[in-house]
Amino acid sequence: MKKTAKNILFFVILALLLVLPGTMMTSKFMERNHLANGKNGVHAKLACEHKNSLDVIVIGDSESYTSVSPMQIWKDYGFTTYAAGQPGAKLTESKSVLRTALKNQKPKVVMLETNNLFRFEAKKNETQDFISRKIYKSLPLLKEHNVWKSPFMELRGKTFKGFSISTKVKPYKGGDYMVRTSKRMKIEQTNIDTLHDIEEMCRENGAQLVLYSAPSPKNYNYKKHNALVALSKKEGLKYVDLNMKLDELNIDWSKDTRDKGDHLNCSGAEKTTAYIGKYLVKNFNLGFTQDRTTALRWDKLLNNYDKRFDKAKFKVEENKNNKEVAFLSKLKDFYK
Repeated sequence: MKKTAKNILFFVILALLLVLPGTMMTSKFMERNHLANGKNGVHAKLACEHKNSLDVIVIGDSESYTSVSPMQIWKDYGFTTYAAGQPGAKLTESKSVLRTALKNQKPKVVMLETNNLFRFEAKKNETQDFISRKIYKSLPLLKEHNVWKSPFMELRGKTFKGFSISTKVKPYKGGDYMVRTSKRMKIEQTNIDTLHDIEEMCRENGAQLVLYSAPSPKNYNYKKHNALVALSKKEGLKYVDLNMKLDELNIDWSKDTRDKGDHLNCSGAEKTTAYIGKYLVKNFNLGFTQDRTTALRWDKLLNNYDKRFDKAKFKVEENKNNKEVAFLSKLKDFYK
């Protein structure tokens, strides 16, 4: 009898430990206490954005939030963007992020960075997926179990509407990675099916879907370019491959990448954002927001962003120069 009572008490306490902290983890609570970071933090951050205040939402993996700076677009063109990417995101995770965003937003454009179209993902059991979402909704602690890391992540740097400012410089020293070929990389049918879901979500919410590829020697080549051109034509979607526009963008791989051609740093992102902002204005009905409250909030954030970004660009040049000096020093020692 005592053993049964102890077991019941144990499960009651366990349930309370799971449920009570979860009820506290509302989106506003997590954002206010800097807990909305990490892979799942983007859901809380999007939920905290003011209703119908975002004109463009960018989804994808880390190539997305390192290649589009919403505050730069706001500064130059006056419309609102959110870089809602996740590190290492699979396409179904990007779909989930978009689902969260569309609960509170009516964007005119959704931009999907295409790298996760080539990330393999086994077909999910729809029933299991539905049950998982219900469990996470009831017990947020299970989904946000790693939020304890977030305050430490917050101390490392500041993000602005999802964009990550990086001053790291690790040059890409390879050659031309977009070598012309007629071959195509295969895109798994499961990802094409998920893309169809994303297309349908956009149609139902009055948003236009655009595919784009961020400059990345590590992740892109001409076979992927061919596959994405063919896919976009078949689906009737606009597609922009920035890997084919390196000269126009003036990408300098000696200073514009943080990790040898995998992701852009703030210097490279400034160039890609300038192109994307111009592209969006030219192809879609986007202009200065008419909502004064939104404008005041974004202008206030812009002041902080400008200060941080100016310092970051200076740091990039400093890091580049230091690496060049170190390289010349090694070269000199080699020929001694």
